[in-house]
Amino acid sequence: MVRIVRPPSFEAMREELGGTVRAIRYLVEAGYTTDQIVRRSGLPYHLVELYKRGIVPANRYPFREVTRYYDRIATVRSKRGKKTVLVRFFKNPNIDFATKVRLALGRIVEERTTGVGPAVVERAIAFASGRGEGQVRRVFIDYGDYGEVAYLLCGAASPRITVGEVCEAIRLLPKLRRIDERVMVVSSLLRSSVNVEARYVVHLILQDLKLGFHEATVIDAVSEALGLPPELVRQVCAIKGISDGLTLAVDGRAVLEGVKLRPGEFIRPQLAHLYEPDKVAFPCRVEWKYDGSRLQLHKWGETVVFFSRRGIEKSKTLPEVMPIIKGFNAQSCIVDSEVVALDRKGRPLSFQYMLKRTVPRELKEEVFREIRLSIKAFDILYLNGESLMDKPLRERLRFLGMVVPDEYQATAAICGDELELMDFYQEALRQGLEGIIVKDLGSVYEAGRRTYTWLKLKPERDTVDCVVVKALYGKGRRAGLYSSFELAVRHPTERKLFTIGRVANLPEGLLASIASQIDRLKTGEDREGAFVRPGIVLEVTYQEIERAKEYTSGYALRVPKFVRLRDDKTVEEIDTVKKIERLYELQYERFPAKELPEF
Repeated sequence: MVRIVRPPSFEAMREELGGTVRAIRYLVEAGYTTDQIVRRSGLPYHLVELYKRGIVPANRYPFREVTRYYDRIATVRSKRGKKTVLVRFFKNPNIDFATKVRLALGRIVEERTTGVGPAVVERAIAFASGRGEGQVRRVFIDYGDYGEVAYLLCGAASPRITVGEVCEAIRLLPKLRRIDERVMVVSSLLRSSVNVEARYVVHLILQDLKLGFHEATVIDAVSEALGLPPELVRQVCAIKGISDGLTLAVDGRAVLEGVKLRPGEFIRPQLAHLYEPDKVAFPCRVEWKYDGSRLQLHKWGETVVFFSRRGIEKSKTLPEVMPIIKGFNAQSCIVDSEVVALDRKGRPLSFQYMLKRTVPRELKEEVFREIRLSIKAFDILYLNGESLMDKPLRERLRFLGMVVPDEYQATAAICGDELELMDFYQEALRQGLEGIIVKDLGSVYEAGRRTYTWLKLKPERDTVDCVVVKALYGKGRRAGLYSSFELAVRHPTERKLFTIGRVANLPEGLLASIASQIDRLKTGEDREGAFVRPGIVLEVTYQEIERAKEYTSGYALRVPKFVRLRDDKTVEEIDTVKKIERLYELQYERFPAKELPEF
């Protein structure tokens, strides 16, 4: 008689081995796959993947309770109302403060991305809901938001997912090598969630909560919840980064006051709004706007480092900037500047030429000889142990003049009225510059914020008549509409079209009327939108033309803006790729070709 020995149940293994994690680790060592362990244990896929790595979600607070805060914030329209709900959230004692910060910001992972994009989410929703990807895509086209798609198509019978599970599973996603593994983890989260939880799981994975508030509102809410001065919290966030700064706030005012600006630590730069005449406070400082890249310069003793606008360390890729900074008249300083390309006569070159020097590649000697790099400093944030960010601009400029030699400072003037400002603007354009930056002389430096104390004024260029060849599906409030359009110009003699960019600023009323034309002209579709038989002619303007491999013309319109619908023109009458080439050359005529060899 053959005796059949049945393997122990998962419950028996768990009891014998002393816990779920040990039982799962035992099965992994025995050669079981995640799918096999899921079937044997009855646990969700995402929990098995976590337990395999010894990760046990600590916070058992229901994620459904967090979504109640999210829903309330979504329904409140005012900034003050949203902040009030956030204050209540930050006072919730059931979640540790660091996790609350990340849930409020909508960024759970330390990495810049979770490693999951819309395509993976679409597959995960299809798998979790039992629908086909085509059906999921059609729902997305109607609603324009994968969170809403998950809300409509997914959802468990009752809420059981916890805050710890959601956060730990999302942190796991960037560490998974295979896309299929990410699909399975996301779909497992969705199957374990009720519909409203599924919506916000997707939003957190895509790092976009869509709740209508900015980081500044989160800073204000943390400040109020903890009884701290918002200016102090904002300053610490500028130095440490918003997630670390807000997490540090729970330790109290004394700890925050101990966080000091110091060279070597990147500070998020202040940014400018587009120029609005009624926002200008005369007299004002007006600077040339260089066509370069932002560079934050740090010096202490003989040590020098500098960072790009996004905080990437650039010290090794820009060797000739190093001696310039070492020559600053300061023991220690942090200076805000633009790195620019110059020709042999010291004239500023366009961003296209700077790329020849700053994009990592084997540099030829003639590139160094013909294109050199320099800096144009326009602000100073720190000097010899003291932060200057809270001092007015006029005072910071005095210190800047003491530290940075004149040749490395941005060309600027003090303008007393609109007429002087426009004269300076026209001179900047005559010199071949991008435009100007207008600054309030009494303003402090607001790190990491886009403010109206800095205003940028740039010209729009010529206009181009082009044809729509593809209509892109809208998202968010433009769901169900086509929200942006891929444009093309024609070949001078043959029946060929060449793409040159996308435009998205069409008025709402026009979008609705164009939709019917698009549907009539549609020849096919993909994940992004509908391909269109050429027939809709638009006139657009732009700020600049760049070389670009992603478009078939080899060029791209930078910041294209819709001017008008040209229903009086046919495809045969739109502009040609030759015109685009000529416009590209004309915008750089200030740099004679004979002085700028091609490399």
